[in-house]
Amino acid sequence: MKTKLIELFEKVQAIPYRCRSEEFSYSGIMPPYANCNQKRNILRILLDNEGFESRDLDAVFDWKDLPIPEEILKILRNSGTQQKHHLLEIRINEYYLRIDPTWNPELRERNFPVTEDWKGESDTQQITNGKIRFYNPALEKISLPYFPQEREEFAREFNRWLDW
Repeated sequence: MKTKLIELFEKVQAIPYRCRSEEFSYSGIMPPYANCNQKRNILRILLDNEGFESRDLDAVFDWKDLPIPEEILKILRNSGTQQKHHLLEIRINEYYLRIDPTWNPELRERNFPVTEDWKGESDTQQITNGKIRFYNPALEKISLPYFPQEREEFAREFNRWLDW
């Protein structure tokens, strides 16, 4: 069972990350790229199909805790650099593990905190090595400053930077 868990995690992790990627409805075909919410949803479907028990977990992190060029971060002058994030918790026996497939392995080259050689026995690497506030989205709603044009410009420039 653990081998299947690792296989599914790595399958979703391998999808290249893109910020604010287009809406995608998973139908058994992996998308060419995905954001954290899409990756969470795909992983949940795959895990559910294999009989794993999972639940949504959300978080707030800071883009500044990642190795993103300052000129890209400056785009968020009104919105600020804190961002909501989406991941899963999966039940293993009597406890839950936090699993986050967001960063694809290629992002190691950009010094992102990528999960490597996960054994399925502990939490994966999380979105940043900085401060993260986790919360249950079914019980708590978090509101952050949001300026759509800024967020869209940030996503465009961030994605362009990821494409090198």
